[in-house]
Amino acid sequence: MRISGMLTELRTWTSRRAMIAAGIATAVLAALTLASGSVAVVGGSLVFRGALWAYPLTVAGAGLIALVVASYFDAPIGGEATRCDVRWPVLGLIGFYLTTEVRETVPLIADAVRPVVAIAAIVLLVWALLERLGSEHRAVADRQEDGEVCTTCKPLFPTRSRS
Repeated sequence: MRISGMLTELRTWTSRRAMIAAGIATAVLAALTLASGSVAVVGGSLVFRGALWAYPLTVAGAGLIALVVASYFDAPIGGEATRCDVRWPVLGLIGFYLTTEVRETVPLIADAVRPVVAIAAIVLLVWALLERLGSEHRAVADRQEDGEVCTTCKPLFPTRSRS
């Protein structure tokens, strides 16, 4: 799926999905900002201790993570989320945290490499969102051939059989 197709898919989302995405984006942004220590209250005033490049990338990353997570809700039949859909967004989130962390005395990632890792995390999240929305689109597309089958992935929200 291309980015233009992704934007078309996002326009067709229900208002519930959009509200979930907005709430998750706000929560992820707050959590990343507070956990990394890039914004703090010192002496009664708000202090921004992070690098200038980190703030817009953190906002973009929080938005992308929120879109990926919101895509797990109200998925069309056949486009249900699997555990395989979760691994790349989690790696992107970890990448954002490691690149924006300012509390560590000895950071895990050198300052010169942090913007590169943050951009790589953005690319990873865009790819994960494209794959997730592409799998939903393929699940509901009118095709004659059989759909894709993943033998290693289990449903993220399995339905329990009632006996």
